[in-house]
Amino acid sequence: MPTIADKIKRLTKRLLPTGRAWKLPPNGIFDRLVDALKVSEAQAVTDSLSLLDAILPDNDNFTADDATQWERRLGLIVNTSIPLADRKAAIRRKMNHPGTIPARQHYLDIEGQLQAAGFNVWVHENIPTTDPINFAASALGDINTYGSGSYGELEYGGASDIIANTILTPVEYGAFQYGQAQYGFAFNNKVANDIDPAVDLYFDTGLNFRSSFFIGGQTYGTFADVAASRQSEFRQLILQLKPANTVAFIYINYI
Repeated sequence: MPTIADKIKRLTKRLLPTGRAWKLPPNGIFDRLVDALKVSEAQAVTDSLSLLDAILPDNDNFTADDATQWERRLGLIVNTSIPLADRKAAIRRKMNHPGTIPARQHYLDIEGQLQAAGFNVWVHENIPTTDPINFAASALGDINTYGSGSYGELEYGGASDIIANTILTPVEYGAFQYGQAQYGFAFNNKVANDIDPAVDLYFDTGLNFRSSFFIGGQTYGTFADVAASRQSEFRQLILQLKPANTVAFIYINYI
């Protein structure tokens, strides 16, 4: 298969005048001159193609090194353990954001941006409910719900799902347990202000959950899967997309 340099030499010979002075005898001085020039011209063509491949993550020649450079430029988390296809999707989303969509911070826009970044999740509004969990007495014991009010409780997942996916973290009252039991529970899968979930663990959502929304599976009340290696990236993107006064309760299995 002819190389780029071979194609350039053939093209050069076709563009030369037809007089005897422009003949290219094999291994002649003129022929060796054309061979020397075709090397630099082929390099210029290769560099140009490589530059185009590296500009946008829309081709198979976009490499992991290209992804790293763009992640640094765009302020994304650099994680080389993530599959290149997911990194390219996140870069494309960031390049296209905010685009021409006027209704930014709408829950469907947040959902679309998360999916565009390669996260197979859905966003659900907290209307008209206020509590992030319906505590089932049969599974969790007699625990008082917090934030109850005229908006009622949110029927979001069964108690078995809650326990199996470790959504509840026991909260101790100071350095001591309150009596023989721990003092309530904290929802450990929420995004409020920080990429680190430990920082947001004890974030006070206030007396109700009016400014909250939910990220999970397509069906309201189900869990979605996110690669554990992308947890920080996932939380960072939620923080960038959500209104600052809201808290995202995420029903996610990190796998």
